[in-house]
Amino acid sequence: MENKFLIFIVVVLGVLALIQLVKVYEITSKVTGNKSQENITPGENLSQASLFLVFMFAFFGGTIYLMLEYGNGGLGTAATEHGVMIDDLLVFNWWIILPVFFITNGILFIFAFIYRRDPNRKPNYLVHNNKLELIWTVVPAVVLAGIIIYGLRTWNFIMNPEDEGTVIELYAKQFDWTARYSGEDNKLGKANFKLVTGTNPLGVITTEGIAESFETIDTEIDRLDSVLLANSIEKYIDNKKTTDYLLPDGKVAEMSEKIERLKRQKYRIKSGLETGRNAASDDAMAADDVVVKGEMHLIVGKTYTFYFRSQDVLHCAWFPHFRAQMNCVPGMTTSFTIKPTITTKDMRLDEFVIDHYKNINTIHNERKRRIGEEEEVVEFDYVLMCNKICGASHSNMQMKVVVETEAEYKNWIESQKRFDGGAVSYTIGAAATEELAQEIED
Repeated sequence: MENKFLIFIVVVLGVLALIQLVKVYEITSKVTGNKSQENITPGENLSQASLFLVFMFAFFGGTIYLMLEYGNGGLGTAATEHGVMIDDLLVFNWWIILPVFFITNGILFIFAFIYRRDPNRKPNYLVHNNKLELIWTVVPAVVLAGIIIYGLRTWNFIMNPEDEGTVIELYAKQFDWTARYSGEDNKLGKANFKLVTGTNPLGVITTEGIAESFETIDTEIDRLDSVLLANSIEKYIDNKKTTDYLLPDGKVAEMSEKIERLKRQKYRIKSGLETGRNAASDDAMAADDVVVKGEMHLIVGKTYTFYFRSQDVLHCAWFPHFRAQMNCVPGMTTSFTIKPTITTKDMRLDEFVIDHYKNINTIHNERKRRIGEEEEVVEFDYVLMCNKICGASHSNMQMKVVVETEAEYKNWIESQKRFDGGAVSYTIGAAATEELAQEIED
């Protein structure tokens, strides 16, 4: 019935649209005095052709202005090794695309002017030209082959790094990020979503984590059983015991289904995670992991491989200044390798960043003064953002990223706690030791 009604509405709207088109045609005929295209005067034809040239200059001028003003996209200098390669690849593409854009569109508008309608001009029909066919087939093919080969070489360098470097896991959930550093052994403890609890939000697989998960499940089952028992009445009909509940049937069914689901979850943990695992190895790998929230620190010039997981919906980890982006997909693990090349302090000295944040602070503090709040200075920081619309607070899903020297990183990481609660111990390399000594001397 609903489908028939929708079809009827579409037909009616179609008829009304047709009627309106007829009216528009009638009005147009009155305005033009029923003058056909063949009767357009040379002056009218010249004015329309001239407007093509006017539009061409306005169009090209606007395009050039926007390129000069906003051509770099507002991201500034690439701060990773592969980011420079990506920027170079994009520039290479622009050097090919822009000349073609200006030449082809220029020809389009100029030809519209030169070859405007002239009753005295006779067309010359070119049926076929092998040389022309060869040129516009071979030249684009060669150019596209160059773009593809260059792109594949860049892609292979990015996605097949020689060194995995330090391993870090980024765990996404609505609406924040959690980073888990792999610790001294550079191996992340195994994790599974079935073990996610209030005190183990990443679901790291350890003996303690499994026991805690069992305890959480058993506590919830006992709570639901208690609610059902407190709202039940036992009675005998024909010497057969039956149970009635004071709760609505839908609520009873919902609670019973949840109890069964929790029992199945416990069984899966027992059979899939607990049985046959090497408890000592799993516990050791997870013990030295370091879980941090709020901000993440990286060492300049050091390679990092990030592994991404999602707890709930599809997210996307995006490091705009690192030119790195990877989807975080529920139920699977993705990865990306980067090498930061510019510290946060050095990036703050970049000319583009200085000008950009000067403008930001001007606008920001003007608003602060309008609403009567104290002014503040906003400084540049690298940031990890979510680049998939994942819910109401998607825009707030950010994490500060600090790129620093190894000596500075040592001070920060040793202020954190290991997954097992112990103190973090970090040994810096020889170059960083000399740098730290120089800092102390200065």
